[in-house]
Amino acid sequence: METRVDASNVLIVDDEIGPRESLRMILKPYYNIFTAESGYAAIQMVQQVGLDVVTLDLKMPGISGIDTLREIRGIDQDVMVIIITGYGTLQSAIEAIRYGVFDYIPKPFNVPEIMSIIDKAVQRRKLNQKIKSFLTNFFESHPSKEPLPHSDVFLQNGLKAMLEYKWNDSGLSDNQTCLEFAKVLSYTLEEKDPYTSGHSERVCYYSDFICKRLSFQPKDRTELQIASYLHDIGKIGISDRFINKKGTLSSTDWAIIRQHSNKSIELLAPLKLSPNILSFIQHHHEHYDGTGYPDGLAGEQIPVGARIIAISDAYDSMTSNRPYRKPLSNEEAKSELTKCSGIQFDPKLITIFLDVLKEMEEVFLMKNHQNLLMA
Repeated sequence: METRVDASNVLIVDDEIGPRESLRMILKPYYNIFTAESGYAAIQMVQQVGLDVVTLDLKMPGISGIDTLREIRGIDQDVMVIIITGYGTLQSAIEAIRYGVFDYIPKPFNVPEIMSIIDKAVQRRKLNQKIKSFLTNFFESHPSKEPLPHSDVFLQNGLKAMLEYKWNDSGLSDNQTCLEFAKVLSYTLEEKDPYTSGHSERVCYYSDFICKRLSFQPKDRTELQIASYLHDIGKIGISDRFINKKGTLSSTDWAIIRQHSNKSIELLAPLKLSPNILSFIQHHHEHYDGTGYPDGLAGEQIPVGARIIAISDAYDSMTSNRPYRKPLSNEEAKSELTKCSGIQFDPKLITIFLDVLKEMEEVFLMKNHQNLLMA
């Protein structure tokens, strides 16, 4: 097919010709469109073509959409993937986030919605490429004796330079620029570790559920998102021997691991980020009953953003694979959150989070039922 050099490349993956052709005709005037009828064909296309965006169905014969997504991520970490499915579940949505999807859309979709989401994905792709180019140039011009980016000095200087850089054509506010860099930084720090890959993305995703229910202002919501992506940045200064230790942690091990909250602030404080962002990061391991760390704050003494991140962090940790245990099921994790409500977690926020999870499950069930009736 003839492609336009000034247009972004979009791959549509769907085994059903109707949705595939419908989406192709909608997008054709604006993008270079490629199509694939199966996961295997999609993987081959990703290997052969420099793609910007992939729209991916989940329920396909042969290799599933999630397995296709996993393979795509092994080939190209940066392509924007949008799940479009009529048979989604909460678990598949969480799994998709685990592999860095840009968005997750239930069928049937409306044209303005899909156009808006794909346009945002293209713009995010361009911005991410600029940020990665900036980081590459920074690596080359600031050599370090330590493996990058695991150098405190590098992180401080790199973050500062990034925030001071003028993104004249990006149209982003300072907080938005910081958020995009926080995302790229979290990916960089997590991508080589199968146990933490995507963790900060999912913590941000869950935290956003809660803050929407609390009617956060846009500025406050962005600050919570930044803090979610950077909440564990202090762990880069702690040996993996402690972070991923199999078996029971000794009191010495815990003392070392608990340093990461204050370590995060040491790294980020010179950047003059919002006090809210720093307080959310510093106190996300405080417990509602006052037994947490680093300062033993209790109840509403703990910043609300930190209380939100604490729930999101715990839920994702429980439902993710770890070197010392297998993941808990969604129901088991919810039971643990309920058990710790009022002790480790804010009971009001736990109620909100569990309600949101229940509503999501009901929405997926309703959508699936509607699609089965239409089939």
